Amino acid sequence: MEIENMMKMSFFICVAIILSLPGCKRSATGDAGSRTSTAATVTISLPTLKCNTCVATVKKTLAAIDGVESAEVDLKAKNVTVHFLAARVDIGRIEAGIGNAGYDANDVKRDSSAYENLPDCCK
Repeated sequence: MEIENMMKMSFFICVAIILSLPGCKRSATGDAGSRTSTAATVTISLPTLKCNTCVATVKKTLAAIDGVESAEVDLKAKNVTVHFLAARVDIGRIEAGIGNAGYDANDVKRDSSAYENLPDCCK
């Protein structure tokens, strides 16, 4: 009986050690610590934004970029505020994604063929 109690105690000690190691406490969506420690926000100028279809296209484009957590597009101000994980994506890649969708983003010029494929209301 004493051996059985010692084995149980050893098991609980091992579990406690494993759970105390960095990176072992994870939420259902990943490591919560890295999300808060690398979170960043940037506002990007979108001078070629024209309508709500443009807004939807930019939002969809940004949602597809790994590391972008959210984006709020302001049609009137012609900009987007992007919340992202700096460890996974940088501003240049975000701007390039918007450019590849057919819109100017800060100093990054739009891809001309993507622009041609946009709906007429966006040109």
